[in-house]
Amino acid sequence: MAVTTKMDLNRSLQMAARVSVISLGLTVPLLDQAIADYATLAGTATRIALWALWAVSFLCILVPSCTALTCLRLAVPSNLAVVVFTTLVTDSWSPRSLVSAMLSLICVSTVFSAEVGNAFAQLSAYGDERRFLLRCPTDMVIVQCLMWALWMGTAITAISFFNDENWIAGTVFAVIAAALSYILPSRFHRFSRRWLVGVPAGVVIHDSFALAETAMFMKQSIAHIGIETHSEKSEAADLSGGCRGPSITIALHEFDKVILAATRKNPGGKALHVQTMRVSPTRVARTLQELTA
Repeated sequence: MAVTTKMDLNRSLQMAARVSVISLGLTVPLLDQAIADYATLAGTATRIALWALWAVSFLCILVPSCTALTCLRLAVPSNLAVVVFTTLVTDSWSPRSLVSAMLSLICVSTVFSAEVGNAFAQLSAYGDERRFLLRCPTDMVIVQCLMWALWMGTAITAISFFNDENWIAGTVFAVIAAALSYILPSRFHRFSRRWLVGVPAGVVIHDSFALAETAMFMKQSIAHIGIETHSEKSEAADLSGGCRGPSITIALHEFDKVILAATRKNPGGKALHVQTMRVSPTRVARTLQELTA
């Protein structure tokens, strides 16, 4: 009964994400009056941006994959940023503008849910793989949010300068925004490709953020897979990238070698002999249930 309830919840959240993405197409009609109060250039740029972001989001839910997950999780909050900025700049606090902002906010909350992340990761899996998306470390969440804010800020600032016919400043910010558009997406995508993978032959940790090489463990070498709730007191090797909270622990019969990702202190990576290690999937209990089924 509990398993059926969880499966129904997963499907409900995934369906809610699809519906909320489709509903983003209403943001332009709802903001029409606010956009009309804008100057011609800024209003046109806002319309193009909102429709383009909606088109990208819609395409992502039509063809779900890890790449689509990254695009979706960049496009949807960008839509919210444009909606909020337009509302603030035009001082248009009409019910239509508030509904538009609410639709965008709901969409952000659904596409960033663990259920949606796991569904997109699994839909790009091969054969009998079962992929479980790993949780992003808190420090990196902050860094990514700051980088995204810088990216959006430079793009919006460039449009604002162009709208005021300040061509030099606008060009400078446009170049910065273009450079960030080239650099940042691949950095963000790295965190959509962090998985704990269950395969018939064993378990795989695919995580280029924490590991220099994919770690693979045969089923016969695994002694136990369990849950650890107090990661701060754990004696297991931390392969989570620094995540706190509940995690999955994997205990081996014998020591094996994993190679940690390169750091400034260890530019070539660091070999580590482990017998017990921990990783942090987004849904710990469900991951344990499926890995041990």
